[in-house]
Amino acid sequence: MRSYSLRSLLRQPLRTLASSVGVALAVALFASVAAFVDGSAGLMTARALAPVPIDLQVGLTAPIGTTGPSLATLRAAILGVPGVTAADPFASVDLGAGALASGGTSSTGPTALFALDPSYLRDFSLVRLVSGGFNPGGAVLSADAARALGVGPGGHVAVRIPGRTTPVDLAVSGIADLAAAGPLFASRSPDTRGEFAPVANVVIVDQATFAGVVRPALRLDAAAAAPSLRTAPVVELHVRTDRDRYTSVDPAAALTRATALRRTVERFAPGDTTVIDNVSDTLTAAGSDITLAKILFLFLGIPGVLLAAYLAHYAAGLLAEAERRELATLRARGAGPADLIRGLAVEAALVGVLGAAAGLILAAVVHRLLFGTFVPAGAGAATVAGSAALAVVVGFLTTAVALYLPRRIALLRDATAERRELAPAGAPPLWARARLDVLFLVLAAAIQLITSLAGGFKPTAAEGQSVSLSFYTLLAPLFLWAGLTLLLVRAILAVARRRPGLDRRFGPVVGGLTRRALARRARPFAAGLIALSLAVAFGVSLALFVATYEQHQRTDARYVVGGDLRVTPSLRAARAVGDTATLAVPGVTAVTGVLQLDARVGADTRSLAAIDPTAFAAIARPADSFFTPPSAGGAMNALAADPTAILISDELAKTFNILPGDRVAIRLPRADGSLVPLTFHAVGLFTNVPGFPQGVDLIAARGAVLAATGRTDASFFLLAAASADASQVGAAAARLRALPGAGALLVLTTAEAFNQDQSSLAALDLRGLGTIELTVTALMSAAAAAIFVTATVAGRRKEYVTLRAIGLSAAELRRLLASEAALVAAIGLAVGAVVGTGMATLFVQILAPLFVIPPTLPEIAGPGLLTIAALVLAGTAGAVVAGSAALGRLRPVELLREE
Repeated sequence: MRSYSLRSLLRQPLRTLASSVGVALAVALFASVAAFVDGSAGLMTARALAPVPIDLQVGLTAPIGTTGPSLATLRAAILGVPGVTAADPFASVDLGAGALASGGTSSTGPTALFALDPSYLRDFSLVRLVSGGFNPGGAVLSADAARALGVGPGGHVAVRIPGRTTPVDLAVSGIADLAAAGPLFASRSPDTRGEFAPVANVVIVDQATFAGVVRPALRLDAAAAAPSLRTAPVVELHVRTDRDRYTSVDPAAALTRATALRRTVERFAPGDTTVIDNVSDTLTAAGSDITLAKILFLFLGIPGVLLAAYLAHYAAGLLAEAERRELATLRARGAGPADLIRGLAVEAALVGVLGAAAGLILAAVVHRLLFGTFVPAGAGAATVAGSAALAVVVGFLTTAVALYLPRRIALLRDATAERRELAPAGAPPLWARARLDVLFLVLAAAIQLITSLAGGFKPTAAEGQSVSLSFYTLLAPLFLWAGLTLLLVRAILAVARRRPGLDRRFGPVVGGLTRRALARRARPFAAGLIALSLAVAFGVSLALFVATYEQHQRTDARYVVGGDLRVTPSLRAARAVGDTATLAVPGVTAVTGVLQLDARVGADTRSLAAIDPTAFAAIARPADSFFTPPSAGGAMNALAADPTAILISDELAKTFNILPGDRVAIRLPRADGSLVPLTFHAVGLFTNVPGFPQGVDLIAARGAVLAATGRTDASFFLLAAASADASQVGAAAARLRALPGAGALLVLTTAEAFNQDQSSLAALDLRGLGTIELTVTALMSAAAAAIFVTATVAGRRKEYVTLRAIGLSAAELRRLLASEAALVAAIGLAVGAVVGTGMATLFVQILAPLFVIPPTLPEIAGPGLLTIAALVLAGTAGAVVAGSAALGRLRPVELLREE
């Protein structure tokens, strides 16, 4: 039977090709998606770790004690660990208020002392020198401290250290920008780890000064009866590791490696050190995100795999009648059931091998054409091989379910019984008799209802924006996909049997034959229409879903920036809020300055944003949904019309029980640090404001705040570009960076803001995934149309010969074939568009918790939709041309011999 099965495949290339197409497409889709997911997992690891400045913090439990390991010994041991690339000492002491003085001027507010080595500035990008240098025995001041004391490089400062009777005199060698040094101020306590409150006044000394001057004084203070130092100093090593160890694997595997390295470090001085593992903390959050991403990826791909399996079954089913006659002949010639089953298994296996090989080749070609490489970025050879093996398994399962099992069931029946059970071609199909369309729609509605009652998708507080996905909710689009398609096909068949429109459109002969063919051959017509409609619907849903995702990625990036560009002046080169003319470079259409202050509301310190309401509304374009009363424009107009108006955040309003119209008393800092009391009245509430991703509590008109505080410096500027195109915005950013003195400006674009937030689901590359699936799905759509036409010609050869014999011309016969194909293509595109839009609407609900501005309806995706329609029409036209040529080769005598 093996040789017979092989000859059967070669003797009937049409059946072999049709059966293999579905298997190949299933393998191609699954292999492409699985490899892409593996690559995305590696990229998510790299993106999650990108913002982590310090991998490990190894701190001494007795920072000023005389026992325990020395920092130098511990550093040497850690540097010997494979994977460690740097280990620099760091110390921090809270000196209290007024600890710095220069020339009779003392600092106000808290003061911190940092101890570093010059190598720290090279190994970690947290401290940036803006002038001078870091000299041994000298001091580097923060920009705020230097400005408050009026001192720069070459001057001197006196530092009061607990335990010393006289201040330490240090020469100022440099000024540092500590805008990125937030992690150095972070709490090391397990209860508040990660929380930090930056201190404006910072003096930085080298490790030798700390060891010889500061540390002995702190020991004396600790031994005193009433120590003045209330908070223990921090003495630790900051460790940087080789990130390549992590970025080639997914977050879970990277977490295992990071944990192993941390445990190795912990063994050097157990009990004498504590290790803060920032890498593992970040990877834990990223690991949950990639797990959810894989679920999302797979559920977006599952309809494609199911579609490919249905396509293979549909292709084989169209030729089932001819195959039954062949098997009956074999039985008559003595072949037993066991022989036929073995032959069937061999044939199915051969089709599976052929389809799997073709599918892997197609997957590689798709990746090469779309991404320029056969192996996805971020995926190693082992993961790609695993994805390919899993795809082959999926291919064989598809073959078994779609081809082997139905044919084996048929073989177990007697040939005569089979012939009796063959239903007339016009009889309703099984799904119609069983009302599966209604059942699937009820299931979809039930899942949506349960999800809605349970609260839907809920964001979590971990690592940026994440989402808790529900397995069952993701089944709702699948049931809608199948149920709505079947329901629409049922309605179309009912209408097509009764309306004479086909007679008028295609003529009384061709139109009448087409209409009667639909009534007489409802089952194959419905099967072809279902296959095409499912393929188009899946493609449409993908195109709309990905377009919506991308649009809201851009919208959220603009929310983070506050405009198309954001310019933040350096602390050493402050700019006035009205100094906007120099920033209005070509490509920039509007600029506005924003001042952000710490306001006192009662005993709380809250953030206040002082804005020009008119310019801010035009550049930042805040969403109406963020404001109460109901429009952002109304809120901005209220601020512009009344200098005493103020907007209150929902959280602050609830905390202090503030309602619109209430008077709000606050105190704002003047330029000299003193507080000035002001009274505003609340004109509205808000939840979010563009340009303030970390949140803000109060929004007031800029003029009133500047007049009361005497402040003129801007915290940042928001800019609107002439075009939202990324290349145009990038060009404007380049011009800003080329301005004289631009080294003191930090320029941020929406594209750069998006790249800085890559560890959450909102940053997943759904465009790449969507492009892969859309490409394969478009091929499925074309294949469905082509298989229908080709199988129609193969299955109705005797009918066509009979029609030719009774007087139908060759041209009319070709028109009959073209009319049926055009009808299936047109209806399939229409049904697919309706169902795909419904699926995308459900899928879009997944996006809502991922973005600050949630989507409500799918976005239009013109290119993707046109691609699907073009391939369907091209596949249909090609099949009609090939079918017309086959009609001309029909031989009546040969067909009679087959009986």
